[in-house]
Amino acid sequence: MGTTSIQKHFLDTSVVRPLLLGTDSYKQYLKSQFKDEPCYISRFVQMEIKRSFLINIMSFYFMIRLNTMPTVSDALKYWSNKFKTSELKAIIQLAAVILRWRDIDFNSTADKPKALRELGRYIKRIECKLRRYFKDIGRDSTRCARAAIPLKADPSDIATGFKNFFEAFNDEETCKTKCRIDRFLLERYPSEIRKYVLYADEQPTNNDTKGFKKISEKLKGLLEKGTKLCSCRLCESIGDAVIALDSPRNMILEHIDKAFDYLCPIIKQPHKKHRPEISF
Repeated sequence: MGTTSIQKHFLDTSVVRPLLLGTDSYKQYLKSQFKDEPCYISRFVQMEIKRSFLINIMSFYFMIRLNTMPTVSDALKYWSNKFKTSELKAIIQLAAVILRWRDIDFNSTADKPKALRELGRYIKRIECKLRRYFKDIGRDSTRCARAAIPLKADPSDIATGFKNFFEAFNDEETCKTKCRIDRFLLERYPSEIRKYVLYADEQPTNNDTKGFKKISEKLKGLLEKGTKLCSCRLCESIGDAVIALDSPRNMILEHIDKAFDYLCPIIKQPHKKHRPEISF
């Protein structure tokens, strides 16, 4: 009698985020796609979640702590007026939902400490789930210095722990001196990067290809200018390419972003695209 092989799933950030933060129904949809089979992420994917979510919600946490923000409502109004991108708007909407769950009065100065406690617990809970819910692929090919920064926050002084992590994570100059992403891209995968650039040049620009072409344009600049172009900002703009290249070829790269429809076939990386939450 034959045995059914267990598939291994390597998750992109576009799948990890809704598994951590999405609606219950969408989480169940994604989980049903994996059928209780192992789900893996890399240190780089962990870092991307911290960069795109934890750091932003920590920023809001610190904003509430300011003496000039007597209530949660004041912080919400200031954040909404100052930050215009949809990403940061989403962070503030999520924070508002979290605090409403705990029946916090946004207009009450007395409820401000309670709001800080709840946000602090939420941040720690998400970071803990990120480490424990997903399996590590067991290698650290990119040697991303940001990914190596631990979040240590003592419950008795959680703000100091957040501050230390926040400052270290955002110290891009120091992180760059410890990073080895240049070797990963230019020594390990130069031929694959050239294939991306050449293929992107042949594609029309439309809604399906624009993400891939934007990444490839950055990679083209990297090939031309070399290691001096490497930075945390560059990784932010080519993160999908880094994740595709770093994906174990014996695992399925699970994603939602369209760019992987082009990034994966070129390097013969098995992949599967899932419905986005708004479509679901």
